[in-house]
Amino acid sequence: MKYDINHEFVSISSQTATHRIILIHGWGADADDLLKLGKEITDKINFDFEVISLRAPGLHPSGQGRQWYGLYPHDWNGAEVEVKKLFGTLKKFDTDKISLKKTILLGFSQGAAMAIDAGFKLNFGLIVSCSGYPHPNWVMGEKYSPLIISHGLLDDVVPIDASRIIYEKVKGKSSEFCELLEFNGSHQIDSNLINFISSNMNKIF
Repeated sequence: MKYDINHEFVSISSQTATHRIILIHGWGADADDLLKLGKEITDKINFDFEVISLRAPGLHPSGQGRQWYGLYPHDWNGAEVEVKKLFGTLKKFDTDKISLKKTILLGFSQGAAMAIDAGFKLNFGLIVSCSGYPHPNWVMGEKYSPLIISHGLLDDVVPIDASRIIYEKVKGKSSEFCELLEFNGSHQIDSNLINFISSNMNKIF
């Protein structure tokens, strides 16, 4: 299926899909980075999923991989521009066949910051933030999606307090399902996350 959106993407498509997972990679990665994770998550859930992994528009300063906006120094104005573009892309995925309420939005690190910022302006079935952080100008808006946050206690790239800030902010406003999973690891995706997502689908979809 083709989509008229603002971003390039790679996908594992399904003509019969009733649900979708949209993946947003981290700083220095590329669209194919999270495809395997997306497939592992959807294989554990008893729904027919399409997997979409978006590609960040910018080239990473190293020349390898991509970035959503500049870091070191942080380009927060650039982040705001890219969040608006991502919002436009995500909104296009809200179709009669598969609505955003039947969609999981998952981001890692910088991708998680993008997912949190753009995602909470829309109604997703679930947002998953892995090792993420809030943008300085992040405002939740009026849309409250169910949220799973996962962050390593030993993360020396994005301190775990960043995810705790997101959790407290969302928990204080939203009555939706919201969980913070702290694990004994560094800047990575926890191996137990897939089972936690699949075991809580009945609370979400």
